[in-house]
Amino acid sequence: MGSCTAIKTLFGICDLFVIFLLIDGWIGSIKRLVQVTNLNPPEVIIMQNQKGFSLIELIVVMAIMGIAAGIAVPVYNNMKPQIRLNGAARQVMGDLMWARMRAISENNNYVIAFGEVNKILTNDTYYIYDDNDNDFSSVGIEADELVKEVVISDKYKDMGYGYAPGIKKTNNSSLLTGDAVTFNSGGASKPIWFNFKPNGSPNITGTIYLIPDEDEASGRKDRSRALSVNQTGRIKSWRYNMASNLWE
Repeated sequence: MGSCTAIKTLFGICDLFVIFLLIDGWIGSIKRLVQVTNLNPPEVIIMQNQKGFSLIELIVVMAIMGIAAGIAVPVYNNMKPQIRLNGAARQVMGDLMWARMRAISENNNYVIAFGEVNKILTNDTYYIYDDNDNDFSSVGIEADELVKEVVISDKYKDMGYGYAPGIKKTNNSSLLTGDAVTFNSGGASKPIWFNFKPNGSPNITGTIYLIPDEDEASGRKDRSRALSVNQTGRIKSWRYNMASNLWE
């Protein structure tokens, strides 16, 4: 999916480059036409020594720029959700990697909580806690241990937890159901959470699914992203391939 997008982008850039080459050629032709039409040799010399653009040249350039903008703006607007979603995925992945490294370097648990209480995903938010006394599983949230709070939809407009109906899990074995964050650590009154231990491994494996709000509503799957954490603490980024209907 990423390679297809890159190829499409490359073709788009090539198209714009060709358009600008055509513009340059047309301007040169118009200049020569203006210089030689209905002018005698002395007048041609005077025209060649003058600087600036004629009205015809300006009109042609403005028309071509309008056409190019008319092509480029819709393409960019269509790409914006994907760009923002990729940014959100990088943000979450970077914070997970940071929390894992802190757990190793400080030799204590680091907790990542999605929402605040009662296993409810709240406002596309996640919290990172420095669990110095390693008691989150029994005590729960301690405000003085909070080191980072991120609201995904604030940093990346209209992006958040979710998935399109009928999409598969990242292991491609069965359809995804339930919450868009699948870490199921204990404690019914606690948030959805997991922690990295001092050896870098998680207390439980799981996956975070991200999607543009408009795609979750419409059922569009091709812009879906996911981040999974395996038994060793490895964090993997996934894209959904519509051609194969598989996560890759």
